[in-house]
Amino acid sequence: MKNLLITIVTIVGAFSLTYYVLTDLFENNDFNYTTNTKEVSNKTINNSSNYVAEETDTETEEQEPVIENTEENDLIPDVSEFLSSQKNWKTYFNENINLSSDFIPLNIEGEEVEKDEFLNSLTSGNYIPVKLTSGEEMYQLYELDDSDVQKKIGKSVKLTSNTAYTYYQKIGTALPEFEFTDLNGTVFSSQNTKDKVLILTCWYINSKTCIKEFPKLNDLYDRYEAYEDVVFLSLAFDSSSKLKKFLIKKAFRYPVIPNQKTYMNEELEIKQYPTHLIIDEDGNIEKMVSSVEELTIALEKIAVPDLGDF
Repeated sequence: MKNLLITIVTIVGAFSLTYYVLTDLFENNDFNYTTNTKEVSNKTINNSSNYVAEETDTETEEQEPVIENTEENDLIPDVSEFLSSQKNWKTYFNENINLSSDFIPLNIEGEEVEKDEFLNSLTSGNYIPVKLTSGEEMYQLYELDDSDVQKKIGKSVKLTSNTAYTYYQKIGTALPEFEFTDLNGTVFSSQNTKDKVLILTCWYINSKTCIKEFPKLNDLYDRYEAYEDVVFLSLAFDSSSKLKKFLIKKAFRYPVIPNQKTYMNEELEIKQYPTHLIIDEDGNIEKMVSSVEELTIALEKIAVPDLGDF
């Protein structure tokens, strides 16, 4: 009995000693191990750009997530610079916006709308068109505030968009009946130009912008001249005598029709000069634009596929 008691006491003592030693080792060594692991994790974050954040110890400092610009609103450029003055706005508009192009129109919420609705909104003077920083030609409405600068910008946008909206409304309508006689006595009418692509340019002598386009219009004429299904005409305000004197100094390849101010203003509803029209083979207005650059682009997209390769 005595020996059994001694044995039990020995076992209990040994167990207590073992528990104490193991506990002490666990506390000291595990603390050092955890610390070292954190140090390794920190070194890994600093030395490897491919390190995955969630694999680090939860106590390490979390990195800020990178948010990609996936929302359409994130594609809107910083408008503060080009809305700071009318001059900056004009530069931005001339370099980025073409209201007669085949752009994708978006409302202020970034939702696609009809081009008719988009242009009509611009005519209020309360919005500007902003080109999104995407691969496609996308314009979104941006609402202006009540500051003096932005009110003035709104007025200029209203004027420009009124013209674009009026011209857009004309697309698909029939060109009003006509019978013109050019400076050389050649007659052009709705009948003898039927089944042909008709390109009209509206201008007058005292418009510097109109005259400045002559060289590029001449180049365009030369490019398409050999095509018998294309007819170029220019309608001018001025009398035959004034035009003949003027054109001695300024070469213009188009046939010129004098005294057409009434037809242009009342029948065509021309809002600014120059204005160029593309009339399809059925006598319908296919495009109305306000510059030779826009005309060139439109011809390449509209007329060339119908006419075939040059």
